[in-house]
Amino acid sequence: MGEKEMQDMFEWAGLTDVYEQHGYKMWLSGLEDSIDVELLDHFSDAYSFESAESMFYDEFLFHLRVFKSITKNNELPHRYW
Repeated sequence: MGEKEMQDMFEWAGLTDVYEQHGYKMWLSGLEDSIDVELLDHFSDAYSFESAESMFYDEFLFHLRVFKSITKNNELPHRYW
């Protein structure tokens, strides 16, 4: 995924301010390989980034990784009951 596709993905999820602040770091770290549009959409619903200008990239990445882990590991297998 290129930089433009990643920017579009963040804009669609409503995280334009976060991408404008940290987009270059995201692209350099290869973040696009581990996230998708659906994850970002749910992430933007769960978290509020009103102070994106003062947030560090490491802080954003920490919250995203925790959210991804919770959503991945919180699902029960089919026919669990």
